[in-house]
This record gives sequence, structure tokens and C-alpha cells, in this order.
Amino acid sequence: MLAVTLASATHAFQAPAAGDLGYDIYDIVVNQGVKGPLGFVGGVAAFLFGVSRLFSNIMIGIPTIVAAVCLIRADSILQTFGLIV
Repeated sequence: MLAVTLASATHAFQAPAAGDLGYDIYDIVVNQGVKGPLGFVGGVAAFLFGVSRLFSNIMIGIPTIVAAVCLIRADSILQTFGLIV
């Protein structure tokens, strides 16, 4: 019963709708930047850089590859995070 009393609802992040506060900034940064061609090219470039560094310095290569994959899939990752309100 204590767990039910102290539990709070969790909500996943939802993109703001057109006209909401911060929609313009979200649209420029996420829709046109991260999900657009700039984010894809940056992710592919970081991935290729990580692969090239993988053979010479594995401690730089692996985190760079992980960061590149996170950049390419950033919108999906952001929406799957839930935060306690």
C-alpha cells in the first residue's frame, strides 16, 4: 500500500504541437536539424570517424560510434525517456 501511495505518474516526452510554447525552437533544432539532413550527415560522419579511430585507438572509436548512432536516432531516444512529474 505504501508503494501505491508514494508512486507518481510517469510521462514520456511528447513533441509540442504547432502553436505551443517552444514549438518554433523545437521545429528548428529537432525537425530540421537532428532529424533532417544535417543530423543524418553529422551522424554518418561521426560514425565513419569512429570506425577509422577504432583500429588505432579503441577508447575513442567505440564512444564515437555510440554517439553517432545516438545522433541518428535522437528523436526516438528522446521520446522513449519518461520523466516523473
